[in-house]
Amino acid sequence: MVTSNVKPPIVPLDTLRDLIAQAVATAKAYDIPEVCARFGVQDEVGPDDGQEAFGSKRLYVRRRILAWDEPALLDLAARVLREYHSNDLAETLTEMTRHAEHRVSQLVRRDVLRVLNSLPSLFGELNLIDSVAEVFGTAALRAGDSWWDENASLREQIVQHCVRNDDWSHGELLVQCGALTCSQTRFFALLDKLLHPLTRRDHEQAELAVALGSALKRDGFTVRQTSVESGYAIYGVVRAQPGVSGAMKNLIFASIGEKPELVISDALNNDVEIVKHADKVLVFDRPLPSSGLLLWTDLRDWYAELRGIDAAGKAKEELFLRLRESVIGTRSQGEFALFQGYYQRYGKELGERLPALIPQVYLHYDPYTRRERGDEQFLARQRMDFLLMLDQGIRIVIEIDGRHHYAMKDPNAPERYIASAQRYAEMAAEDRRLRLMGYEVYRFGGHEFLDVDLDQRKVGPRAQQCVMDFFDRLLSKHSVR
Repeated sequence: MVTSNVKPPIVPLDTLRDLIAQAVATAKAYDIPEVCARFGVQDEVGPDDGQEAFGSKRLYVRRRILAWDEPALLDLAARVLREYHSNDLAETLTEMTRHAEHRVSQLVRRDVLRVLNSLPSLFGELNLIDSVAEVFGTAALRAGDSWWDENASLREQIVQHCVRNDDWSHGELLVQCGALTCSQTRFFALLDKLLHPLTRRDHEQAELAVALGSALKRDGFTVRQTSVESGYAIYGVVRAQPGVSGAMKNLIFASIGEKPELVISDALNNDVEIVKHADKVLVFDRPLPSSGLLLWTDLRDWYAELRGIDAAGKAKEELFLRLRESVIGTRSQGEFALFQGYYQRYGKELGERLPALIPQVYLHYDPYTRRERGDEQFLARQRMDFLLMLDQGIRIVIEIDGRHHYAMKDPNAPERYIASAQRYAEMAAEDRRLRLMGYEVYRFGGHEFLDVDLDQRKVGPRAQQCVMDFFDRLLSKHSVR
């Protein structure tokens, strides 16, 4: 894969501070001090804070984050966006995080526009002006607006050259709209719009996806189906690296007892039913974001709704204990060390951006069609020890190999194990199958966790270092910051 060396745009921290302040300032003036305290912008509400906030809500917020560094501001921006809508802040945050490492150059953007020139209609049957405004903003259409005739607005120029006379190519139109200089977030939004089933469907949609993916590959991106809406494919731009295509169908995990028995209730739609021990597992039944990333906060919010828990802090604590119970039940020192070490360290470090480390996964996205599965009804797939679901369909499977993975008990001496070529071959075959489906598979040997005391719930320094070294490198590899 060719990785782009295009440098990300430098966003001044003052700009980020202004956008955060503007977003929070949409709250009522008398609420601003309490909002700031809730976000950790100030420790407590003072007696004169209300009067200050009435003077200027934006300046009230901005003064309190003047000394904050970039990581703290990015974390605050993510939390603010969960409560307050701001397109500008969301776009800036995405540029500084998700799109910070990997960029599409202006050269490749031009290649993409050349692909679009061959389309009979840019936005299908959708209104051209409305579609352009949706992607680039209504302010862009007013650019150049003046009472002087020669300074016609962009909107008027589009009407003149694309509606009345049709003498601009699709590429020329999009260059005028700013496709070569706009943020990468906005550029990808343009491609999402062009590939949406409201714009084009079936073979026309699929052919454009292939052509755009071919143009983007020079900078390490491609176009892939990311989900389905009402039976129609939804495409998006993703990193051109191995990943699992398609949306997650089922996630059954965290068993605290007998193994669940799963059957396919609808083979065409891959619908699965738990016919035994459904009360021993958790079933995450919400759709994932289009990026494919499952955050700890997503899992926490789902669990809070499932259990009727109002307080986020209480839901977080109860979910963690429920997941840890399933891990402890395996009696695996390695599984406990990975689970405990991951959440203790990265829960604080990543905060709201922490991907969920999901234990005891029995079923995840199942891409098999009825034809590929044949007459199979019962799903006998062995569970995964852990699953991480990251951006762009990246799926990471982590397995802890005890002796039962590669050896069998000696019938004449139960305390002894005999190496089994068959068991090892079965494990290797399962790894191949998962990797060919696009999963990353990492295995640990049980011998790496000898200083873990399950009964005392203590993880020794050797095991702690092993866990930290692995996750530090793994999260860095996938740009999780």
